[in-house]
Amino acid sequence: MNKSLIATLSLLFGSCVYASSYSVSISADTTRFDYAETDDYGALLDTERADFGKVNGVTLSLTPLENGLYLGASYVRGNTDYVGSLLYSSYPYGSYRGTTMNEVGDYTFGYKSTAHLDKNGQWKMPIMIGVGYRRWVRQLGYDEVYDWGYYDVGIGLHYALSSTMSVGLDGNYRKAFNAQMHENLNGYTFDLKNVHGYKISVPLELALSDSLSTFISYNYEYWNIDASDSVGGFYEPDSETKNETLSLGLKLKF
Repeated sequence: MNKSLIATLSLLFGSCVYASSYSVSISADTTRFDYAETDDYGALLDTERADFGKVNGVTLSLTPLENGLYLGASYVRGNTDYVGSLLYSSYPYGSYRGTTMNEVGDYTFGYKSTAHLDKNGQWKMPIMIGVGYRRWVRQLGYDEVYDWGYYDVGIGLHYALSSTMSVGLDGNYRKAFNAQMHENLNGYTFDLKNVHGYKISVPLELALSDSLSTFISYNYEYWNIDASDSVGGFYEPDSETKNETLSLGLKLKF
Protein backbone atom coordinates (compact mmCIF):
# COMPACT_ATOMS: atom_id res chain seq x y z
CA MET A 1 0.00 0.00 0.00
CA ASN A 2 1.65 3.27 -1.10
CA LYS A 3 1.87 6.46 0.93
CA SER A 4 -0.73 8.37 -1.12
CA LEU A 5 -3.33 5.64 -0.57
CA ILE A 6 -2.61 5.57 3.16
CA ALA A 7 -2.96 9.37 3.29
CA THR A 8 -6.25 9.25 1.37
CA LEU A 9 -7.72 6.58 3.66
CA SER A 10 -6.57 8.51 6.74
CA LEU A 11 -8.22 11.73 5.54
CA LEU A 12 -11.42 9.89 4.60
CA PHE A 13 -11.61 8.14 7.94
CA GLY A 14 -10.80 11.32 9.82
CA SER A 15 -13.56 13.23 8.04
CA CYS A 16 -16.11 10.52 8.84
CA VAL A 17 -15.14 10.45 12.51
CA TYR A 18 -15.43 14.24 12.66
CA ALA A 19 -18.81 14.27 10.93
CA SER A 20 -20.51 11.47 12.83
CA SER A 21 -20.91 10.27 16.40
CA TYR A 22 -18.91 7.16 17.16
CA SER A 23 -18.49 4.48 19.78
CA VAL A 24 -15.36 2.64 20.82
CA SER A 25 -15.79 -0.74 22.46
CA ILE A 26 -13.69 -3.44 24.07
CA SER A 27 -14.80 -6.92 25.05
CA ALA A 28 -13.40 -10.05 26.67
CA ASP A 29 -14.15 -13.09 24.50
CA THR A 30 -14.24 -16.84 24.97
CA THR A 31 -14.61 -19.20 22.01
CA ARG A 32 -15.97 -22.73 21.63
CA PHE A 33 -13.66 -24.02 18.90
CA ASP A 34 -14.86 -26.57 16.33
CA TYR A 35 -12.70 -27.34 13.27
CA ALA A 36 -12.88 -30.51 11.17
CA GLU A 37 -11.05 -31.84 8.09
CA THR A 38 -12.72 -34.51 5.93
CA ASP A 39 -11.78 -36.69 2.98
CA ASP A 40 -13.51 -36.79 -0.42
CA TYR A 41 -16.26 -38.99 1.04
CA GLY A 42 -16.95 -36.83 4.10
CA ALA A 43 -15.14 -39.06 6.62
CA LEU A 44 -13.28 -37.25 9.41
CA LEU A 45 -9.51 -36.91 9.07
CA ASP A 46 -8.81 -34.66 12.06
CA THR A 47 -10.52 -32.20 14.39
CA GLU A 48 -9.62 -29.31 16.70
CA ARG A 49 -12.17 -28.77 19.47
CA ALA A 50 -12.38 -26.88 22.75
CA ASP A 51 -15.21 -25.73 25.00
CA PHE A 52 -15.73 -22.19 26.30
CA GLY A 53 -13.00 -21.04 28.66
CA LYS A 54 -10.03 -22.59 26.83
CA VAL A 55 -9.65 -20.26 23.83
CA ASN A 56 -9.90 -16.64 25.03
CA GLY A 57 -9.15 -13.18 23.72
CA VAL A 58 -10.25 -9.61 23.16
CA THR A 59 -12.10 -7.52 20.55
CA LEU A 60 -11.65 -3.80 19.86
CA SER A 61 -13.87 -1.79 17.54
CA LEU A 62 -14.56 1.76 16.41
CA THR A 63 -18.07 2.05 14.97
CA PRO A 64 -20.30 4.95 13.86
CA LEU A 65 -23.62 5.25 15.66
CA GLU A 66 -25.34 5.97 12.35
CA ASN A 67 -23.21 6.33 9.20
CA GLY A 68 -19.46 6.22 8.58
CA LEU A 69 -16.35 4.09 8.40
CA TYR A 70 -15.72 1.34 10.94
CA LEU A 71 -12.68 -0.59 12.18
CA GLY A 72 -12.53 -3.83 14.12
CA ALA A 73 -9.87 -6.20 15.46
CA SER A 74 -10.14 -9.42 17.44
CA TYR A 75 -7.60 -11.91 18.76
CA VAL A 76 -8.03 -15.23 20.58
CA ARG A 77 -5.48 -17.77 21.78
CA GLY A 78 -5.73 -21.11 23.52
CA ASN A 79 -5.41 -24.88 23.45
CA THR A 80 -7.69 -27.25 21.57
CA ASP A 81 -8.01 -31.03 21.75
CA TYR A 82 -6.58 -32.56 18.58
CA VAL A 83 -7.89 -35.86 17.24
CA GLY A 84 -6.45 -37.01 13.94
CA SER A 85 -5.31 -39.63 11.50
CA LEU A 86 -2.49 -40.04 9.03
CA LEU A 87 -3.14 -39.34 5.36
CA TYR A 88 -2.09 -42.03 2.86
CA SER A 89 -2.10 -44.75 5.54
CA SER A 90 -4.42 -47.23 7.19
CA TYR A 91 -4.42 -45.37 10.51
CA PRO A 92 -8.02 -44.19 11.10
CA TYR A 93 -9.41 -41.00 12.63
CA GLY A 94 -8.75 -41.14 16.37
CA SER A 95 -5.37 -42.87 16.14
CA TYR A 96 -3.55 -39.60 16.91
CA ARG A 97 -4.47 -37.40 19.88
CA GLY A 98 -2.88 -34.37 21.44
CA THR A 99 -3.18 -30.71 22.38
CA THR A 100 -2.75 -27.89 19.87
CA MET A 101 -2.03 -24.23 20.52
CA ASN A 102 -4.10 -21.92 18.30
CA GLU A 103 -4.03 -18.19 17.60
CA VAL A 104 -6.71 -16.48 15.51
CA GLY A 105 -6.63 -12.82 14.50
CA ASP A 106 -9.38 -11.10 12.52
CA TYR A 107 -9.39 -7.49 11.26
CA THR A 108 -12.16 -5.59 9.46
CA PHE A 109 -12.56 -2.23 7.75
CA GLY A 110 -15.57 -0.81 5.92
CA TYR A 111 -18.57 1.48 5.80
CA LYS A 112 -21.78 1.32 7.83
CA SER A 113 -25.11 2.96 7.00
CA THR A 114 -28.15 2.86 9.29
CA ALA A 115 -31.78 2.94 8.18
CA HIS A 116 -34.54 3.96 10.63
CA LEU A 117 -37.62 1.78 10.17
CA ASP A 118 -40.10 3.66 12.36
CA LYS A 119 -40.78 7.23 13.48
CA ASN A 120 -39.91 6.54 17.11
CA GLY A 121 -36.46 5.22 16.30
CA GLN A 122 -37.02 1.87 18.02
CA TRP A 123 -36.23 -0.18 14.93
CA LYS A 124 -32.91 0.28 13.12
CA MET A 125 -31.34 -1.62 10.23
CA PRO A 126 -27.55 -1.28 9.95
CA ILE A 127 -26.03 -2.23 6.58
CA MET A 128 -22.28 -2.81 6.34
CA ILE A 129 -19.88 -3.43 3.47
CA GLY A 130 -16.13 -3.86 3.83
CA VAL A 131 -13.09 -6.06 3.72
CA GLY A 132 -11.31 -8.17 6.30
CA TYR A 133 -8.27 -10.29 6.98
CA ARG A 134 -8.17 -13.56 8.93
CA ARG A 135 -5.05 -15.38 10.15
CA TRP A 136 -5.06 -18.66 12.05
CA VAL A 137 -1.85 -20.18 13.42
CA ARG A 138 -2.18 -23.88 14.26
CA GLN A 139 0.75 -25.49 16.11
CA LEU A 140 0.94 -29.25 15.54
CA GLY A 141 4.59 -29.77 16.45
CA TYR A 142 5.13 -27.60 13.39
CA ASP A 143 3.15 -24.53 12.31
CA GLU A 144 0.27 -24.37 9.86
CA VAL A 145 -0.81 -20.83 9.03
CA TYR A 146 -4.16 -20.27 7.31
CA ASP A 147 -4.74 -16.73 6.10
CA TRP A 148 -6.90 -14.84 3.63
CA GLY A 149 -8.51 -11.53 2.89
CA TYR A 150 -12.27 -11.46 2.51
CA TYR A 151 -15.12 -9.33 1.23
CA ASP A 152 -17.71 -8.69 3.94
CA VAL A 153 -21.37 -7.72 3.46
CA GLY A 154 -23.73 -7.51 6.42
CA ILE A 155 -27.22 -6.48 7.48
CA GLY A 156 -28.85 -6.29 10.89
CA LEU A 157 -32.02 -5.51 12.77
CA HIS A 158 -31.89 -3.76 16.16
CA TYR A 159 -34.76 -3.00 18.51
CA ALA A 160 -34.83 -0.64 21.51
CA LEU A 161 -36.56 -2.57 24.31
CA SER A 162 -36.52 0.57 26.46
CA SER A 163 -34.65 3.85 26.75
CA THR A 164 -31.67 1.98 28.23
CA MET A 165 -31.76 -1.50 26.67
CA SER A 166 -31.58 -2.81 23.08
CA VAL A 167 -31.22 -6.16 21.34
CA GLY A 168 -30.05 -6.96 17.84
CA LEU A 169 -29.49 -9.62 15.20
CA ASP A 170 -26.67 -9.16 12.66
CA GLY A 171 -25.63 -11.39 9.79
CA ASN A 172 -22.54 -11.13 7.54
CA TYR A 173 -21.62 -13.08 4.42
CA ARG A 174 -17.89 -13.40 3.69
CA LYS A 175 -16.06 -14.45 0.52
CA ALA A 176 -12.29 -14.97 0.74
CA PHE A 177 -9.54 -13.99 -1.68
CA ASN A 178 -5.83 -14.92 -1.73
CA ALA A 179 -6.59 -17.85 0.62
CA GLN A 180 -3.58 -19.99 1.48
CA MET A 181 -2.19 -22.41 4.03
CA HIS A 182 1.54 -22.26 4.76
CA GLU A 183 3.32 -25.01 6.71
CA ASN A 184 6.91 -25.02 7.93
CA LEU A 185 7.45 -28.80 8.13
CA ASN A 186 8.21 -29.17 4.40
CA GLY A 187 7.92 -25.51 3.50
CA TYR A 188 4.87 -25.97 1.26
CA THR A 189 2.14 -23.42 0.52
CA PHE A 190 -1.31 -24.63 -0.51
CA ASP A 191 -3.80 -22.46 -2.40
CA LEU A 192 -7.17 -22.91 -0.69
CA LYS A 193 -10.27 -23.16 -2.88
CA ASN A 194 -13.80 -21.79 -2.52
CA VAL A 195 -13.26 -20.26 0.91
CA HIS A 196 -16.46 -18.59 2.12
CA GLY A 197 -18.48 -18.23 5.28
CA TYR A 198 -20.78 -16.16 7.42
CA LYS A 199 -21.10 -14.70 10.89
CA ILE A 200 -24.25 -14.28 13.00
CA SER A 201 -24.25 -12.03 16.07
CA VAL A 202 -26.88 -11.43 18.77
CA PRO A 203 -25.93 -8.42 20.95
CA LEU A 204 -27.76 -7.20 24.07
CA GLU A 205 -26.78 -3.70 25.25
CA LEU A 206 -27.58 -1.88 28.50
CA ALA A 207 -26.88 1.86 28.90
CA LEU A 208 -25.14 2.82 32.15
CA SER A 209 -25.13 6.55 31.32
CA ASP A 210 -25.56 8.81 28.30
CA SER A 211 -22.10 7.86 27.03
CA LEU A 212 -21.26 4.49 28.61
CA SER A 213 -22.94 1.11 28.14
CA THR A 214 -22.21 -2.54 28.75
CA PHE A 215 -23.06 -5.40 26.39
CA ILE A 216 -23.02 -9.13 25.96
CA SER A 217 -23.14 -10.90 22.62
CA TYR A 218 -23.29 -14.37 21.11
CA ASN A 219 -21.46 -14.91 17.82
CA TYR A 220 -21.48 -17.89 15.47
CA GLU A 221 -18.83 -17.98 12.75
CA TYR A 222 -18.68 -20.50 9.89
CA TRP A 223 -15.99 -21.03 7.25
CA ASN A 224 -15.88 -23.56 4.42
CA ILE A 225 -12.64 -24.57 2.65
CA ASP A 226 -12.55 -26.92 -0.34
CA ALA A 227 -9.57 -29.21 -0.90
CA SER A 228 -6.45 -27.72 -2.46
CA ASP A 229 -4.40 -29.12 -5.32
CA SER A 230 -1.53 -31.46 -4.50
CA VAL A 231 1.87 -29.93 -3.66
CA GLY A 232 4.84 -32.26 -3.25
CA GLY A 233 2.49 -35.21 -2.95
CA PHE A 234 0.43 -33.59 -0.18
CA TYR A 235 -2.79 -31.57 -0.18
CA GLU A 236 -4.99 -29.60 2.20
CA PRO A 237 -8.30 -31.51 2.54
CA ASP A 238 -11.86 -30.18 2.73
CA SER A 239 -12.54 -28.49 6.05
CA GLU A 240 -15.10 -26.51 8.03
CA THR A 241 -14.85 -24.13 10.99
CA LYS A 242 -17.88 -23.68 13.27
CA ASN A 243 -16.81 -21.43 16.13
CA GLU A 244 -19.07 -19.88 18.79
CA THR A 245 -17.93 -16.84 20.80
CA LEU A 246 -19.39 -15.21 23.91
CA SER A 247 -18.37 -11.59 24.55
CA LEU A 248 -18.75 -9.25 27.52
CA GLY A 249 -17.69 -5.65 27.09
CA LEU A 250 -17.97 -1.91 27.51
CA LYS A 251 -18.86 0.72 24.92
CA LEU A 252 -18.06 4.43 25.09
CA LYS A 253 -19.93 6.88 22.84
CA PHE A 254 -18.34 10.18 21.81
